[in-house]
Amino acid sequence: MEFSTSSNSIRLEASTLVCNTKNTAGDDQEARLDLDRHIGNSNGWFTWKGVNFANSARNIALVRRDEGYWLEGDLPKRDAGYRERQGIYLDERIQNVNSQLVKEI
Repeated sequence: MEFSTSSNSIRLEASTLVCNTKNTAGDDQEARLDLDRHIGNSNGWFTWKGVNFANSARNIALVRRDEGYWLEGDLPKRDAGYRERQGIYLDERIQNVNSQLVKEI
């Protein structure tokens, strides 16, 4: 299940996605996922096939759009310039599984 449809109080703390989910008893439970372990920077583009995006990204933000949540930021390219602001759709790969945030492949 897409994490944002079953979560509330969704926020970003540094590079960690944090939200509240309902556990099996129906109580709110905090869930966390360090996005830096799952998302990288490939020549100025966010990529699911990498890690440590926060080492190079600037102006990182969590953005709510109609379809769900996006991670946005300014990412440097190999030539030291920056691309226009980039985003990666978090609901595409992040799921809520038994009140835990997990990255699906």
